[in-house]
Amino acid sequence: MPSFIKKFLFPTLTLISVFVIILYFINDYQNVNTTVNYTLKSYKNTVALYNGEEIVKIYNNIVLNTLPEKDIQSFNNGISVATPAQAEILLEDYDS
Repeated sequence: MPSFIKKFLFPTLTLISVFVIILYFINDYQNVNTTVNYTLKSYKNTVALYNGEEIVKIYNNIVLNTLPEKDIQSFNNGISVATPAQAEILLEDYDS
């Protein structure tokens, strides 16, 4: 029995452990890379999509001073969206 443990069981458990650790780090790395925060915020008298501090896109077709005060405040505070596509969908209602 001790030779079975030395020759088969220990190497197998070691390989499985290494495999699980590698999978954990791959999954953790993918989660870090996919958590991009986009924010719709006011930019001058219009709205821009930001990725952190960087402007991704400016929506010149939305004029802030023509919107209700509640919407202007929302854009001033920033509206978080997961993707640029989600931002486009959200802004469809404001298209003039």
